[in-house]
Amino acid sequence: AIAIENARLVQQIERTKEKEKNQIRGMFERYVAPTVVEKLLAQPEAVALGGVRQMATILFADIRGFSNFSAHVTPEVLMNTLNHHIAVAAQAILAERGTLDKFLGDAVMAYFNAPLPQPDHALRAVRAAWRLCRAVDESHAQLPSAHRLQFGVGVSTGEVLVGNTGAPQLMSYTVIGDTVNVSRRLQERAGAGQILICQHVYKLVQGSIEARSVGMME
Repeated sequence: AIAIENARLVQQIERTKEKEKNQIRGMFERYVAPTVVEKLLAQPEAVALGGVRQMATILFADIRGFSNFSAHVTPEVLMNTLNHHIAVAAQAILAERGTLDKFLGDAVMAYFNAPLPQPDHALRAVRAAWRLCRAVDESHAQLPSAHRLQFGVGVSTGEVLVGNTGAPQLMSYTVIGDTVNVSRRLQERAGAGQILICQHVYKLVQGSIEARSVGMME
């Protein structure tokens, strides 16, 4: 009888732990990318400042003409329109298993090959960029013509530092390095609905996409 009762207690404890784990996952997935949540739940020791060097592909997408648009609409319309476009972009990135890093006003940053390895991370990022642009165009049917905005997208691959930055009380799991800066610069040069990729990305995906050279960029 004692053994049976002990077994029941163990099962109850396990169920409680699993329930708490699911509650933590559900809460933090609203603020942190699902892949990061899974890593931290599996490896609690990873919750520390610092990082590791590795290859990754970075995607930056920014809404073109957003500042001009914001000057002519109410804050409520601005927020609704922004959330609509950001949500479409986020869904396209997550569809390719990208890690959403952050939202920066009217921009989205994501990375691939971290925290979980993805041998085809460059191709996933390019597909995510293509999905993003196509999905935004398709979603415009739900919006008034004046609210139909488009993203410029930049994608680059290279070595980055992946890990936690910030303070012990508040950390951000992110990637840093010149590769991040390159993807942002490409995004800044991209026109509405255009995707610009670096030479390294092109070499990794050229057998799977159609692209044209736009010349050298400083």
